Amino acid sequence: MAKILIASAAVSNYEGMDALVGHDGRVYLGRQENYFPSIADGVPAYYDNSDNSLQLVSDNVRMFHLLYGEGWPLSQRQMRRERCFTKADYIEFASLRDGLLSRYRPIREVTFAGKPFAPPKAYRRMHRERPAPTR
Repeated sequence: MAKILIASAAVSNYEGMDALVGHDGRVYLGRQENYFPSIADGVPAYYDNSDNSLQLVSDNVRMFHLLYGEGWPLSQRQMRRERCFTKADYIEFASLRDGLLSRYRPIREVTFAGKPFAPPKAYRRMHRERPAPTR
């Protein structure tokens, strides 16, 4: 059994998946049935990755909060002002949602002050200006 030691875990916004932070400080998404919380002092929480289901999401620990957080009372702009998230964090999360996370079924939407997450203008411009793939 391939055990991956886990420092933090939360039920994610994606069906059947947990958001995890490994002891390596990296952020992962893994199947809920493969996560085993600490049951006693000295027994660390771990993820059974014998089925190779653990998915590396990011080296940025702030992504952990965006994987499980369902709603913040502050707007995205206010969260940036408070230094909870940066523009780069929002760009990374938008990229993850359009890429890796699109494989998973969302069960909750991330909201800020009651409004759904909105990718920064810089991210939208980057993707609007990309040429269409040629065949």
